[in-house]
Amino acid sequence: MKLSDFERSGDKGHRRFSTEVKDVSGDGQFELTIAGPEALVEEVLADATIELKIDSAQSHKDLKKRFDELRAEHRKQTWSQAGLEQVDDLFKPDPAPPKRETSVLAAVRPVTGEGTPFAISAGGFTVPAGVSVFFFGSWVLFANGAVLPLTGDQDLNLRLFSTTGPVLSSSKAGGTSLDFVWLTLPSPFGPLPFLPVFEVLGFTTGVCSAFSATGA
Repeated sequence: MKLSDFERSGDKGHRRFSTEVKDVSGDGQFELTIAGPEALVEEVLADATIELKIDSAQSHKDLKKRFDELRAEHRKQTWSQAGLEQVDDLFKPDPAPPKRETSVLAAVRPVTGEGTPFAISAGGFTVPAGVSVFFFGSWVLFANGAVLPLTGDQDLNLRLFSTTGPVLSSSKAGGTSLDFVWLTLPSPFGPLPFLPVFEVLGFTTGVCSAFSATGA
């Protein structure tokens, strides 16, 4: 999907772009909405390709396969960083708190049915320095996400519940290196459900080659 495929509502200060997506394994209907200042949303997503897949029958085996692939690539990368030849990226400053005027929001919600396993991907979008692109997933027991910059440097945070929620998993690899995050919340009663919020943050201006996030 392209941004031009979405229906528009709201005003220039807070423009909403919406489209409906069907559960590929069931009868559920879901809505994907992107929102933010119109000029910023168009700057970020004008050339992006966006895909959302809702699959209520998606198996944990399928999720684990993709997770293991990303984890292996991330592990290989961290071993390279452990050579300590380039250490500047180990001292990246904490970003300023996100602001409404510099944020693009994307969220999925059920029109019928309930929360269910999701997978979203986007590529070819621009992230200016200091801009955050947020994606709100659905209620899950496990979530992971990855971002691969084409140019510039984008970092990745996994927050809980909101754009200002606590960051429980963060990746700040330098340049065009892969950033990878994951989260599960264990308890004496088993994994706890949570609402993941992924934040792609522009450390320096550039184009994101690929962003993906899954949850189940």
